[in-house]
Amino acid sequence: MQTKATIFWMILFALVIGLSQDYLFVEWASDLVYLGFPSWLGWFVLVHILFLIVLYFFSKKYWRE
Repeated sequence: MQTKATIFWMILFALVIGLSQDYLFVEWASDLVYLGFPSWLGWFVLVHILFLIVLYFFSKKYWRE
């Protein structure tokens, strides 16, 4: 049973790492969007928020708090 949980977390973290490699499959336009920020910044923030959420649930599961 422990190996299934380990594989699940490995796949989940690999997915987050894969999402952070967006420069390999997305060509971001050089235009500016909301408040003058570059258009890729939203993706950057969303991936990092997703990473923090996954890390939070992983730590809750690992330390059983």
